[in-house]
Amino acid sequence: MKTKDKVEVAGATDPGCVRKNNEDNFAVEPDLGLLVVADGMGGHNSGEVASDLAAKTIVDYARKMLGGAKTMVPEGGTEGLTPRGRQLEFFIKSANAMIYEKGRAFPKDAGMGTTVVSAIVDSKSMTVAHVGDSRLYLWRRGELTQLTEDHSLVGEQVKRGQITADEAARSTMQNILTRALGADKDVQVDVAEHPLLPGDLVLLASDGLSKMVLDADVAAVIAAEVEPQKIVDVLIAKSRAAGGVDNISIVAAKIPAAGGGSGGVKGLVSKLFGR
Repeated sequence: MKTKDKVEVAGATDPGCVRKNNEDNFAVEPDLGLLVVADGMGGHNSGEVASDLAAKTIVDYARKMLGGAKTMVPEGGTEGLTPRGRQLEFFIKSANAMIYEKGRAFPKDAGMGTTVVSAIVDSKSMTVAHVGDSRLYLWRRGELTQLTEDHSLVGEQVKRGQITADEAARSTMQNILTRALGADKDVQVDVAEHPLLPGDLVLLASDGLSKMVLDADVAAVIAAEVEPQKIVDVLIAKSRAAGGVDNISIVAAKIPAAGGGSGGVKGLVSKLFGR
């Protein structure tokens, strides 16, 4: 699938090898450049309900506010955000309200919640918003960088210098979140803007990937594969091969190379000099 400015997007979800239920959800809306990954939690099927509600609410509001003849920007929001940042924050806060109220209204769904990471992407920039420990990575020129901070106990400990990233990866407290959709009536959403360059790849993933596959191995897969769908499929397979202890959801977006995918500078040189 491609967006209007030829950003190629793909996504998939997998229950993994241990859990019977898949409480993850993802959404890809190429016409809007919208990407979403949500990792639900709660008893019985409630985690699945929460993540599904998050993804659907974000998509529904995005279609209403981004997909019409006139783009709508919500009033209020966090001071200093761009219009696109205010939109994405509003979508996620609306999803939080929906999950919170549904959890209060239906006893079987009490206490349910979900992480979420979402991005609005075009060929030159992206707006990222997230709550929880689902991540967004940027792969650029052979280097993989995590652009989101985990809203988790171990994530906070790493941030404060109390433990290392390697210790966090081995911690038995990885699943303790400090922020999630549905936990409270209101939620703080981290929103950031990032420039994008030709050839960049954006990767959104639930922790079913980060628990099982090292960042260096994720980078190696991206470097070896060209198509976003192939990258998604290989990373899910690697997560399963490593044990697949959690559900796995991945969305990838590939920014077209300079010169319309003709190889960037090399392609330009070839055109100019016939090489």
